[in-house]
Amino acid sequence: MNHCDRMIDVDALIDGEAGEDAAGIERHVAGCAACRAYRASALRSDERLRRAARDRVPDAALEERLFGPARMPARPGRRRVLAGLGAVAAGAAGLGLILRPGTADAGAFCDAVLGDFATGIAADRPLDIVASEAEHLRPWAAARVPFVLPERVAPEGGRLLGCRLCWLVGRRLAAFSIEMQGTPLGLYIAGSDGLEGLPEAATGAAPLLTGGDGLHGAFWRERGLASGIVGGVSAERLVALAGTLRG
Repeated sequence: MNHCDRMIDVDALIDGEAGEDAAGIERHVAGCAACRAYRASALRSDERLRRAARDRVPDAALEERLFGPARMPARPGRRRVLAGLGAVAAGAAGLGLILRPGTADAGAFCDAVLGDFATGIAADRPLDIVASEAEHLRPWAAARVPFVLPERVAPEGGRLLGCRLCWLVGRRLAAFSIEMQGTPLGLYIAGSDGLEGLPEAATGAAPLLTGGDGLHGAFWRERGLASGIVGGVSAERLVALAGTLRG
């Protein structure tokens, strides 16, 4: 593969961090064979690492042995996150350990999502990508999660603000930030493998409702996905909003 000095810009484009420069980088990639090949290679490598580490939770002691005491970087880049996942998988194999798919019940999943949303609001946590068009946000998130996203990533009447990726109860989630009449909401979507107890939308079952500290959440399972919409609105309102996303 030939080298181009703008390959670092291609990384920013893949990460969703190119901002206003995205269109210019896309034009460069269209005319640069080296950058086109680099982007294709990077995306293939990302997918291979995701498949290797999908829904697998390393033992905390193993992580400390491999990487030292846990630290929380402000915003880890795609390469650092994926390299860490690959190193955990490779290190575990070298030590003769098997990393098993994460399992959780509905209560643990709901609590983790509500806690993440509350923490994100309190800390004004930055989004990985800021955009209001589903046509922009959905492909960005779809390329970074190990499941197929639904067509709708915002409830009827909601305004998309952006998206970030998170890791809760042993699985990768796409967390879409939404505003509904001035109130922030979050739509969390994950693969449902290993997750027990969520009501199936296909059966007509109502979403599972939970909440605390002024927040409510409505959670359900549909087409291999576990979804939850959370925020500081009434449970009844969340059920109605979830209805615009289900089916």
